[in-house]
Amino acid sequence: MSLSNLQEYLRPTHLEEALRLIGRASPRSRIVAGGTWVSAETPRDLEAVVDIGGLALNAITLEGAFWRLGATASLQALIESPAGTTLCNGVLGEAAMAMAGRSLRNRATLGGAIATADSVSPLVTALLACDAELSVATLKNDDLVMKRVGLRAFLGYRANLLEEGALITDIRLGVPSADSRAAYERVARTPRDYPIVCAVARCATRDGIAGNVRLALGGVAAAPIRIELAEFGLEKKRIADHIEHALGHGLEGLAPAGDWLGSADYRRAMARELSLRALMRCAT
Repeated sequence: MSLSNLQEYLRPTHLEEALRLIGRASPRSRIVAGGTWVSAETPRDLEAVVDIGGLALNAITLEGAFWRLGATASLQALIESPAGTTLCNGVLGEAAMAMAGRSLRNRATLGGAIATADSVSPLVTALLACDAELSVATLKNDDLVMKRVGLRAFLGYRANLLEEGALITDIRLGVPSADSRAAYERVARTPRDYPIVCAVARCATRDGIAGNVRLALGGVAAAPIRIELAEFGLEKKRIADHIEHALGHGLEGLAPAGDWLGSADYRRAMARELSLRALMRCAT
């Protein structure tokens, strides 16, 4: 890490002020919340950091039928909150636990984890399976504009949004029905390592019939993805009776890139196996 070019450290207390600072053409600025990304990946031309810790965006609250997770809430705060321990029978807390050791989880934020998510991010994979939506703030003609964006759509064009000075303010998750279950599965070099491939499944089951089926995978594309064809193939059906066909069809076009952790064939095989395990856990 080198901050030899750093000229400014700024800590705004109002959202509009933060957006103006982030959106400046010069000096080259970066958002800082927990600081873990800047510490590890400092761009050489970084000249200013905008600390958003003073914007009071760290609350985790239940608001009617939705959980609202503040973007600057830490991963550890999510794990210890009722949202982390009970929402989707604890799968969010489990996925957040897999992101890093406790010292980093105390610093890393939810918004930062989404903005900088790598291909396998367990938390982003879990949020996809839980139909997460983001509140994204921008300035247009110096006026504050708030938009609600689905996480899946955000991941598709996040580079453009963030380059334009957008800021994630919170994550919203619907409270699932009482008959909903979710499951997280992973494969790694050791039980304590970061996953190579992970899967999160969620569904509601009534009289053995699955509904609201969700399946998300990490480690098989540039960012975590939903497997919609498999979801559609299992909707309103008994999962055990149709899972082989649904996964065969849903994973057919999967084309992961291989690396030193696992070849493309290995990742495809693990995607199928972990999806099978996660879905079957949800159905039982």
